[in-house]
Amino acid sequence: MSASDVLLAVNADDFGMSGSVSRGILRAHREGIVTSTSLLGNCDDLDQARALLDGAPELGVGVHLTLLGGRPVCDPGLVPTLTRGRSELYARPQDLLLALVAGRIDAKEIEREFDAQVTRARDTGLTLDHLNTHRHSGFFPAVGQAMEAVARKHRIAGIRSAVERPTLSWATDPVRGLEAGVLTGLAWLTRRRMGALRHGPQSWGYVESGRLDEIRILEILGRFGPGAHELICHPGEEDEVGDDRHHRVQELAALTSAKVRRALERRGVRLCRWRDLL
Repeated sequence: MSASDVLLAVNADDFGMSGSVSRGILRAHREGIVTSTSLLGNCDDLDQARALLDGAPELGVGVHLTLLGGRPVCDPGLVPTLTRGRSELYARPQDLLLALVAGRIDAKEIEREFDAQVTRARDTGLTLDHLNTHRHSGFFPAVGQAMEAVARKHRIAGIRSAVERPTLSWATDPVRGLEAGVLTGLAWLTRRRMGALRHGPQSWGYVESGRLDEIRILEILGRFGPGAHELICHPGEEDEVGDDRHHRVQELAALTSAKVRRALERRGVRLCRWRDLL
C-alpha cells in the first residue's frame, strides 16, 4: 500500500443473528459494496451460518464477540459473573456496563468466553481475519484486553480499536453523539492498555450505526484520508421486530446503491477485506 492509497473494508456485523440478517449481508456483498462480515460469536445455528458463508468465498470473515444476549458458548458454570448464575448472558448493554464499572465481572471469564466463541467458529473450518465486539463493548478496557489476548492466542491480526473524530453529525443526533463521545474516550483509554494489536484501521459509522443511507455513506466517504479504513454496517432483508436501533432494510438499499459505488470509484477507494488492511 502506497502512502496515497485509500483502502476500505465494508464490514457487516451480526452475521448469524437471524436468517434475514445473514441473507441481507450476503446480498449486500453480492450486489453491493460489503466485503467482510463478523459472525456473531454465540449464534444459535452455527451450521446454517457456516453453510451460507460457504456460498460467499470472497467475503472476509471475523467473529463478533458478544457478552450480550443468548447463551454463552462456555458452560454457564464456568462464567458465573457473565451470567449472574443463570443460563444466559446479560440482556441489556447498560446492565453489562454497570457490572463492568462496579467490578462485578471477572476479566478471566471474559477471556474464557471469547476464546470459546473463536474456537467454536474456527472448528467449523472458517479462516478468521478479525475480531470485534457486539455493541462496541470492546472499548471498555477489560473487554478490549480480553479480545486482544484471544486474538494473539489464535493469531488473528485484526481487531476493531479506533473511533472516528467527532463531526457535525454527532451534534445533529445528540443521543448517539454522546454515546460516540463516550466510546471515543473509552477507546483511547483501552488502546493505551493494549499491546501491538491496538493499531487497527480507522473505523467509521458509530453515530450512523444501523441508520446508514446514501447521504450518510457519501458524507463519511468525503472524510477519508489515505490509509486503511473500515465502514461498519448492519444490513438485513427485514427490520427486526422490537429493534428500532437498526434500520437494516434501509442500510441494505444504501450498500447496494449504484450512486455509492460510483462515488467510491471517483475517489479511487479500493474495496478489500480486513486481511488486506493488515
